[in-house]
Amino acid sequence: MSSIPLFPLHTVLYPHGRLPLRIFEPRYLDMVSDCMKSESGFGVCLIKQGAETGPAATCFETGTYAEIIDFSRQPDGLLTITLQGKSRFRVLQTAVRRNNLLTGEIDWISPDEAGASPEEYPLLKELYLHIVENYETFYAHEDHETVSPALLSYRLAEFLPFDNGIKQEILETDSAQDRLELVKSNLMSMEIEFDTSETGMQ
Repeated sequence: MSSIPLFPLHTVLYPHGRLPLRIFEPRYLDMVSDCMKSESGFGVCLIKQGAETGPAATCFETGTYAEIIDFSRQPDGLLTITLQGKSRFRVLQTAVRRNNLLTGEIDWISPDEAGASPEEYPLLKELYLHIVENYETFYAHEDHETVSPALLSYRLAEFLPFDNGIKQEILETDSAQDRLELVKSNLMSMEIEFDTSETGMQ
């Protein structure tokens, strides 16, 4: 069991994912400063009740530990950081510091890199390749052709316009194959068309 600061957000961060944030509240400026000094990270959790600003929000129990991989000070004085998602965790209990910073006692969730091959989900892999080759710049440095089942499930959950409830359900699902099935079923239920004329998808 570990104790980490928590950052409640109206978004879901996945392992291997990246997330840019603008930091302006004193509690989070202090948290970021402490993390950079100690070369540690913090937890990102989806808000269940409350807001990103003001009193500490109530969060879902499953979140993602994140590390700061880039930061800069903007002309308006705000701090911009980029997070890299690392490992999933479950919050066992929370506490609120005097400055309204939420902290959590957590247990780490073992990574699940096994499961079905991406080749068993050809349309999902083709959609993923189309997105990263045409729209996405955060992950241009990666070898997309050899994407693992776990990474494929997380990337598509990040890219696709699912609501946060679905994104959180995918985060909470331990099996990579089960996550791919969730992505597939929710994608089919959306009944939307992607402009993938270059790859032949409709």
